Amino acid sequence: MSAFELRIERLGRELFDGVALREGEPRCRVDLAVLACFEDERPLRGLAALVDWRTAGALSKLLREGFCTGRRRELMLLPGRHDLPTERIVVVGLGPRAALDAAAARAAAIEAVTMALRLRPLDVLFALPDGGEDRELSEALVTGVVLGLGGELPGDAGDGEATAPLPEPAPAATIAAARSLGASRSESDGDDREDDATARGADDGAAIDADPADSADSAGQPRTPRPGPCRWWVIADPRHAGRLRRLLEGPPRATEAQPSG
Repeated sequence: MSAFELRIERLGRELFDGVALREGEPRCRVDLAVLACFEDERPLRGLAALVDWRTAGALSKLLREGFCTGRRRELMLLPGRHDLPTERIVVVGLGPRAALDAAAARAAAIEAVTMALRLRPLDVLFALPDGGEDRELSEALVTGVVLGLGGELPGDAGDGEATAPLPEPAPAATIAAARSLGASRSESDGDDREDDATARGADDGAAIDADPADSADSAGQPRTPRPGPCRWWVIADPRHAGRLRRLLEGPPRATEAQPSG
């Protein structure tokens, strides 16, 4: 996983300012956010809920109107906004909550990573789907992210799982593109109506071909590749963030015995 750098980030409102490369450094926006949601869990939870709150319920509106439903392998591509931590958003459907066991969660995460990489992201926020009450589900999703990026967890080398070929995107996994998350609070009501009309326009249900030459930020400027590896942040419930970090780091190493005086 040398081409990627994976970190665990705690869920919180400070994410509206982006993420920091190192503790104490200024936070910055990222290129792509992957927001996972269940088909039968409303209201939204996790980072998806925070984005929905900041956009005055724009995600919930798309769900209510059937633009997306949270079905398994369903994908919806949205533009970010200046008051969100990301330039682009993909909402990933996980299907019914009860149907997602650990094995299915790991497979879903691998599929989501495969999809995200097709969009040529500069850096990525990968948000776990809920508040994180199910620790095993969170661990399975993080494991899927690691495997999807071509890595392996410490201590898992040699089991053959990490080197298995990545799944091809399912034929049904087209990306429906909505053109707007709604106008920001400073914009007019007329702009809101225009955004609502275009959100279900010609791109409804269409697959998107991700051409890096055409990618641009919200201001229309081309995205410039950043030095170093592509950084991924998995957004996790604060109760489990420490455990997920230890999952990535592996078991603690025994301290070396110090020579006696």
